[in-house]
Amino acid sequence: MAKFPIIEYEQLSDSKVKAIYEEIMVELGFGIVPNLFKSMAINPEVLEGNWKKFRSTVLKGDIPRTLKEMLGIAVSQANSSPYALNVHLHGLSSLGMSEEVLTTLVSDFAACPLPERDKAVINFGLKAAMEPHALTSKDYQYLQNLGLDDSEIFEIIATADLFTSINRYTDSISLEIDTL
Repeated sequence: MAKFPIIEYEQLSDSKVKAIYEEIMVELGFGIVPNLFKSMAINPEVLEGNWKKFRSTVLKGDIPRTLKEMLGIAVSQANSSPYALNVHLHGLSSLGMSEEVLTTLVSDFAACPLPERDKAVINFGLKAAMEPHALTSKDYQYLQNLGLDDSEIFEIIATADLFTSINRYTDSISLEIDTL
């Protein structure tokens, strides 16, 4: 059971929180507010800040959302963090990702039928999340050789950072997987 209340839309009295929930429902594209954000509703400023960071990191930019969510799955799996792993597997399925890709993404990444560029993005992001001091100029150069620019590489690092933070938060509060 989560250490903080999961506050449903119908329970809200704060108009600011209601507006944020409405944005989340529309912009995520699933018509729900994930428990991640519901658990933050006790502090409207923190909810707003985290929603803005999530939206600007995952939903905006040049790196496709699906690739960012796959990176989130890889980071969550490496951290043994079930919340983001399961929520983003479901999200990718809802966005049309094939079962084959989703299954091999978590069971045998080397065999995952993704283009080299996508695998390189996920591997780089995973390294940024798990062992950032081990990143080398060669790691950056490899992505540049695949056509990624500094802005896109920045997005990968920001996504790795976001999911590392989400993992810490959801694990710290024992957040329950959303009923989807």
